[in-house]
Amino acid sequence: MLVPDMTDEEFRPYFEKAQQVSEFFREIGPKYDRENTFATPTIKVFKESGLGALPVPKAFGGPGGNLLQASKVISELSRGDSAISLAYNMHYIMVGIAGNLMSEEQNKYWLGRVTEGELMFGPFSEQRAGFSGLADMKAIPQPEGGWRLYGKKVWGTLCEAADIVTTNATITDADGNLPEDFQERVNAESFFIGEFKLDENGQGDGVRIEKTWDALGMHATGTQTVHFEGYYVPADGFICEWRTGAFGVLEWASLMFASIYLGMQYRVLEESRAVLSKKTLGATFGAIVAADTKVSGVGHIIDGIGDMASRVELSRRVLYQTCQELIDGKDDDWPIELRFPYIGLAKTFIADNVMHMTRHAMSMVGGGSFKKGAIFERLYRDSAASMFQPLNGDQSRTYIGEQLLQPEQLND
Repeated sequence: MLVPDMTDEEFRPYFEKAQQVSEFFREIGPKYDRENTFATPTIKVFKESGLGALPVPKAFGGPGGNLLQASKVISELSRGDSAISLAYNMHYIMVGIAGNLMSEEQNKYWLGRVTEGELMFGPFSEQRAGFSGLADMKAIPQPEGGWRLYGKKVWGTLCEAADIVTTNATITDADGNLPEDFQERVNAESFFIGEFKLDENGQGDGVRIEKTWDALGMHATGTQTVHFEGYYVPADGFICEWRTGAFGVLEWASLMFASIYLGMQYRVLEESRAVLSKKTLGATFGAIVAADTKVSGVGHIIDGIGDMASRVELSRRVLYQTCQELIDGKDDDWPIELRFPYIGLAKTFIADNVMHMTRHAMSMVGGGSFKKGAIFERLYRDSAASMFQPLNGDQSRTYIGEQLLQPEQLND
């Protein structure tokens, strides 16, 4: 397991660097949102910032940032541009997940490369079932050892910038047949890591990118489809069984996604205050009667900004406290079956808040916020992505309810 050991004093310059990078994201973000393309100029800036190494322990050459420190950096980046930050968020997620599951030898090698500036990503979802479905992608054993991977992943966030790939595939027999027994298939689903080298056309050795990203929002993430067509993974690229390993460290996914949307909440509040503190309607007659109406004095605007600020502060407290409880090991007191969905409540709570805030902001600002290219229009679109990263609200409630209604749980 990764052992974080960064002091608050050591963290300060990393947060200051995140503030600088966030401003760069903010500056170029609108262009890549309009073009619906990955923000390629950010690759050099992010790599040279050293922020990608933040969660790597000092034992492996990194600064040793913990979950809460990573969360603060991600939220600050997202305050600048949520879509660009969502791409680099994949790197933090996979460093956290893989780093906590790899052997010491693997960590020395792969996390050593991360400390040198390399980026890691992890495509896992497949078209038919997303996060919860067992992998149809095959890992076929090779006579010389290792495996060749065949299949495709549909959410390859950061694939256009990454140097290292992590993914899951189901180990087959030598002829490529998946296990017929269900439990054998679960056990055969495995977690792999390897090189990710592509040419300027997105082609690599046994792997390629197909540019399929065309979504409502989060345009600049460049989340493409990744095809594995005989991609070779040597024996030392096997990390662990996927289901038994990953579910113990998925807080690195859930809480990092939560951090993105907390940063977006910061931005929604900031932009709303900037507009509404200055906006004047002139003479009005109807629901409001005044010779010169400043919206900052209108009751529902005052209440709306107060509501936004309250939601931001509550979201911050929920996320920070969840991170701190994990750091302190308090999750050991939770039912093991409910650990992941309970951790995920921070993300679902923040997701509900950011979607409410972006809709409310547009209502308060007025029709100008509905125009293409307006910051509120973009935040509204980008916030919709918060519904989908696992576990979403519906999945969490169902998972928790099913567990609590089992007879053995009631007996406890």
